Amino acid sequence: MSENETTIRTEDQPSWAEVVRQTEQGETVAVIAGGEHVADVVPSQELDRLRETVEILSDTDLVRDLRDGLADLNAGRVVSAEQVAEDLRNRVADE
Repeated sequence: MSENETTIRTEDQPSWAEVVRQTEQGETVAVIAGGEHVADVVPSQELDRLRETVEILSDTDLVRDLRDGLADLNAGRVVSAEQVAEDLRNRVADE
């Protein structure tokens, strides 16, 4: 979530134009109604980022591959970018 957060209370009849301006500047605005936290207004790019995160975490194959890759990295099983490029060149040449 964004680092900056503002709180508005619906009973104070906030200016929604001000809420939009704050989110345009990257702030999350917490909405309080009847003393309860009922909503958050978040910048659209933040919402896009959260949706992407949910999509990735919902893909069990991708999460497994990421975990396997991290295990390989931690075990020192890595190759250089040059080695990958050479391997790709060789595969294209063999086709």
